[in-house]
Amino acid sequence: MSHWYEERVFNPLMDWALRTPAVRELRTRLLRECPDDPLEIGPGTGLNVPHYPATVHRLRLLAREATLDQRLLDRAAERGLKLVHVHGDAARIPLADASVGTLVCTFVLCSVEDPARVLSEFHRVLRPGGRLFLIEHVRSPRSFERFAQRMLTPLQRRIACGCELDRDLLDALRHGGFATEELACERSDALPFPASELLSGVARRAQ
Repeated sequence: MSHWYEERVFNPLMDWALRTPAVRELRTRLLRECPDDPLEIGPGTGLNVPHYPATVHRLRLLAREATLDQRLLDRAAERGLKLVHVHGDAARIPLADASVGTLVCTFVLCSVEDPARVLSEFHRVLRPGGRLFLIEHVRSPRSFERFAQRMLTPLQRRIACGCELDRDLLDALRHGGFATEELACERSDALPFPASELLSGVARRAQ
């Protein structure tokens, strides 16, 4: 998918689609206990920024783009956040082992090329006991929805910059060395079918 399509079509569409009241509530609930100086993966247009608690003053952002989206910069300026741009890819995070206390990742793991590799990097850069704050749409446990996800994923991948509807991210997290007791996987009205099965909450890097 071309960079022009992602920047001019897909990102504006997602900026509109993912700021409904239901999704905003998900973000607020997820981030209300986020500590200062988290590292957010793939921040996009900055939809998480207004939902960080007042105790967060500094936010590191891992982004492949050489410059951050202007909508993100505007939201951070309105919120009074200091931004630190970490230029790099989630599959090769340019940070030292065990150097991060908190990661934030929302609606990103559905579209990375190799989620197991990315989760391995999350595990590497997180300190033991470090937390990953997460919201992702995942594979449905219901057979009809799972079938629909499987059928629609090839098209979804093409029009949504690599997004896949049927990834089993809960299992991938467990195999990647994360404790998942604080994660919930449930159907939600926040996103439409067939992306309505959401995994949200906190995963911890195993000690």
